[in-house]
Amino acid sequence: MKKLKIEYHKAKCIGAFNCTNIAPEQFKEEDGIRANLINAKEEKEYQTKIVECDEESAKLIIEAAEKCPANVINVIDIITKEKVVDTTVKVKESIREIKAVYDDLNEFVLDEKGYFLIRIVPEKKMIEVGFCGKRNIVEVKVYGTKPIEIYQTIIREKIIDRSDHAAYLGRELQKAYTALQLGIPYVQDDELDFSKNYRGE
Repeated sequence: MKKLKIEYHKAKCIGAFNCTNIAPEQFKEEDGIRANLINAKEEKEYQTKIVECDEESAKLIIEAAEKCPANVINVIDIITKEKVVDTTVKVKESIREIKAVYDDLNEFVLDEKGYFLIRIVPEKKMIEVGFCGKRNIVEVKVYGTKPIEIYQTIIREKIIDRSDHAAYLGRELQKAYTALQLGIPYVQDDELDFSKNYRGE
């Protein structure tokens, strides 16, 4: 038998639900937004729980913690006092440091598959993305309310191939989402203007 302590930082959960899929006996969805540690108690910022289980269940708990993309689940072996899964971020002494440099005029490469047109629909609190395989002809429209659901759908549907195009899309979608939340205009490829009070408050 194993005796494990689970420490789960719920506030940092991003709702990927890997934990609920892998270890449903320990984690469950809450309103489709975050996971909950079942029958847990509160310890400062963590939900915690001590579980006595067999080897197979222990493996699932550990796997759920390891595959959490937000890195918010610690697992401690109570008997050995070993932190089996540790969310602490460590930095190597010999870390490689790279100064970020990019020249858009000389390094930009157009994706051969096409390009995106992005706009916001404030009255619906929605972001719309049109994919143009040919100039000014929208072939696919993807819409949603959050950047993650839009770009993950575009990646899943294999609408784009280039990683730099995916990075661009993520940046623009986050700008569009911020504009929606603050009630300010969004213009693709332009910086957001935070200097004016568009809500009239």
